[in-house]
Amino acid sequence: MLRAVYERGIAADFFVGTSAGGLNAAFVASRPQTVATANELARVWRGLQREDVFPVSMRTLVGGLCGRCDHLVSDRGLRGLVARHVEFEDIADAPIPLHVVAFDLNKGREVLLSEGPAVDVIAATAAVPGVLPPVRIGERELIDGGVVNNAPISHAVALGAERILVFPTQAGQRSVKRAPRGALEAAIQGLTVLTDRRLEWDVARYSSDVELILLPAANPTQVQPTDFDHSNRLIREALTATRAFLARRRAQSAAPPVTTRLAA
Repeated sequence: MLRAVYERGIAADFFVGTSAGGLNAAFVASRPQTVATANELARVWRGLQREDVFPVSMRTLVGGLCGRCDHLVSDRGLRGLVARHVEFEDIADAPIPLHVVAFDLNKGREVLLSEGPAVDVIAATAAVPGVLPPVRIGERELIDGGVVNNAPISHAVALGAERILVFPTQAGQRSVKRAPRGALEAAIQGLTVLTDRRLEWDVARYSSDVELILLPAANPTQVQPTDFDHSNRLIREALTATRAFLARRRAQSAAPPVTTRLAA
């Protein structure tokens, strides 16, 4: 999706991301908004294995199942991924303004983070509850913002965006073709169902206030977020679908481009 957008010469004034979207946004926020950057991000995803992000340790797994800790998987893989690929120490220093959403367990509400150590902040926005450990930043105990807001349109609007490109993680298929395999997949599948509903609500709520462009996330076989074996195909299919989508929008629009505050 990002490559198709950059091919059209579309660039963001700022990024707002949640969960894996926060990780992707942090990657591109420190780099030129070009096709080369999108290709570089694609290479990272193509090279990832499940163990790189969800390294299974029997000790941690058993501890989580027995109630001795609050997670099943260490976040060392995720933190290492951020450290290798994010090119700033504090997200406030990102060359392209970056904001990520997390959920504060102590106060029971979502929070927008616009500053703070990059590794901690990105680990927090992607800390799938019950799977990865919460991240403490100051007085906050933070987990994955996708619990409540996986496509943070509301925050982009509050930050002044007039045109918002939404990069969803899937096309919102309602039917589940197969049962989840294992606790990790079940947890993330349940979270995905919740976030799909929030996205639908936000699109209905804000479409009259701002220009919302919901890009197509092609995933007809419903590959799960914990399955890293299909990255190349998913990237290729999303590129084809988004190119076609943007071409149709351009053909349907007779008005010249308008410069607005753009969020991605």
